[in-house]
Amino acid sequence: MHRLGHLTLAVTLGALLAACNHPTSTATTSNASTASDGPTKPAATADENTWGSYLAEQGKLHGKDVAMHPYIYVIPAGDSVAANARRQNETDSVVHSIGPILMPGGMLIVGGPDPKQTTAFLGDVAKQLKADALKGIVVMVVSDASEQAADAAALKPSGATMRFVTM
Repeated sequence: MHRLGHLTLAVTLGALLAACNHPTSTATTSNASTASDGPTKPAATADENTWGSYLAEQGKLHGKDVAMHPYIYVIPAGDSVAANARRQNETDSVVHSIGPILMPGGMLIVGGPDPKQTTAFLGDVAKQLKADALKGIVVMVVSDASEQAADAAALKPSGATMRFVTM
């Protein structure tokens, strides 16, 4: 049931983004943006819906050239059993469910209250993916600037086009 809630959140936020008028573009280079370009970062203690909305807003601002609706992953903070299980479920979702069906031009948006957990999540996903499994896919990482190099290194073998947005 918990997983269904996450899927519902992702589909709902994706539908909202899909409804936006997205101009087309051929640019696929990664870019770094600053928090002043977008919405205010939620408090670390904010609930998942608040973080999901924040990531969706970042997607609207920095993903206008992506025609397909994005898949949004809110990575939980903490080392509790529930947080660890949730991160594992999200990893499995990317590796076994979303990754194989995502077509070039698609987008994943990843972020959460703890930038180190987001980086660890990306590393776990990348370890399980085949080389170039995300070629042509934009992975927008919303995190602290201090994590940008580690996130890029983690995603490089996947072939994804990383788009980094500083929160």
